[in-house]
Amino acid sequence: MPVSAYVRNFYKKKGEKRAMLRCTVKFCGGCNPRYDRGEAYNTVRSSLSGAASFAYPEDGAHYDVLLIIRGCTGCPYLYEEIDAAHRVIITAADEIPAAIREIEQIASQT
Repeated sequence: MPVSAYVRNFYKKKGEKRAMLRCTVKFCGGCNPRYDRGEAYNTVRSSLSGAASFAYPEDGAHYDVLLIIRGCTGCPYLYEEIDAAHRVIITAADEIPAAIREIEQIASQT
């Protein structure tokens, strides 16, 4: 079962209306991308459509999750100026499923 179908079924089985996670995303500067970061974002966003809403960061806003999408492993920046309860970092395409699972787990705890 695709991750997005799993998330939707999880909420349907629970039979309760839960608030969606409020998430934001930041991309590294892209000096050395090794995968398509935009495609990674689209995959995460569509997979979590039943559990999380994504928007670009706004000054002074609080987020449940900050998704940091880096093109490589060389960027250490955590965007600490963004107020978020959790930070999920992707540095390679093969980390996308784990990031989705991590955000799903955060959603299940709220």
